[in-house]
Amino acid sequence: MCITQLYNLECSQTQSKALSHPFSIIETSTIRVTKNDIEIQDNNINKMLTLNIDDIKFMTWIKHENIYEVTFQKKQNFKEDKFIFDIYHGKLGYQALITRIAQPNFDDNYERIETIKRIQNGEIMKCRRRENNEIFVAKVQQNNHFLIERELNINLLLAVNRHENVASMVEYYFEDDKIILIYPYFSGGTLNQLISANANNISQLKVKSIMKKILSGLNHIHSLGIIHRDIKMDNIMLEEIDDHKCVKIIDFGFSAFKDNLNYLSEKCGTIGYFPPEIINGQFYNEKCDIYSLAQVFHTLLTGNPMFDRNMNRQQIIRLSKNNLFKIDYRNIKEVKAQQLLFKMLDFQEKRYDVKQCLEHSYFSKAVNLDLKIKNVETLKFKSPF
Repeated sequence: MCITQLYNLECSQTQSKALSHPFSIIETSTIRVTKNDIEIQDNNINKMLTLNIDDIKFMTWIKHENIYEVTFQKKQNFKEDKFIFDIYHGKLGYQALITRIAQPNFDDNYERIETIKRIQNGEIMKCRRRENNEIFVAKVQQNNHFLIERELNINLLLAVNRHENVASMVEYYFEDDKIILIYPYFSGGTLNQLISANANNISQLKVKSIMKKILSGLNHIHSLGIIHRDIKMDNIMLEEIDDHKCVKIIDFGFSAFKDNLNYLSEKCGTIGYFPPEIINGQFYNEKCDIYSLAQVFHTLLTGNPMFDRNMNRQQIIRLSKNNLFKIDYRNIKEVKAQQLLFKMLDFQEKRYDVKQCLEHSYFSKAVNLDLKIKNVETLKFKSPF
């Protein structure tokens, strides 16, 4: 488990006996969650208990009227340790551990609403948390492949190293032969939906703002040693409808750690976003995400993908192998946008990395960009009287 953030937390709890009678909290104790351990000072027996997080298979948090009943199940001997937390501090403890330890009771905590889409190994579904009716997205997959473990480890790392432009996992469950990853629900839809809703015409200021936020999120991902490998219009979402101010990179199903060379010759991603090095079966690095993002950039600037929609799969692959493409210069008026796009589409050795993209002069006047966009939109509706 890749964990880099240190949690420190103190909260009240008492040890629980059988639950066939009402709870009564006699003596409060403290819990401290660190990088590797859960340390509990049990004042009932005046003893410090230490649980290693990696030794715990499941945890179950059950909310009663005024307390949480908490169970930690060990991996080796299936032994269970039970504790009682008051509501306020129980919530704090829960938040400190939900991205670090799996839970077994998804259907107890969530109501399944509808399937958003089917995926190769399962489904993406909309669900409602029973405790507060908040809407979330659940990625439900068969837990039958080593790639699932890789995806989980990447999500665990991102969950403790959050960024405003990266969708972070909220918690995760193991149920029977399935793994269920829980994410926030973003009502704003994907960039494809944004393009359609705006009749393929988004202001250049908004494009610049969106691109800077995607690059900021991608910079964070790359700084953690992760390559996304499936950047595309449908994997960039807006938190709210038609709101460019909060952009999120989603879906780490194809992602890999860049120091694992065994994965960095795999052909994965989406046709039309592949860089030539992936198509040609060469070793690649995080710059593959920049090439894919260039396809997104072109679509945002022009309203159309770089490869003609009438092209079939083989035609696109043949062009991608040789890094052949056609930029719609007629609809890209800004020279700096053209220059940046071309640098993002270059062969891997000369292609810009994410920091070079962010430092490009295209973004040099992007300070307070959201405020400028708001001012422009306000002027559009300013009364002449």
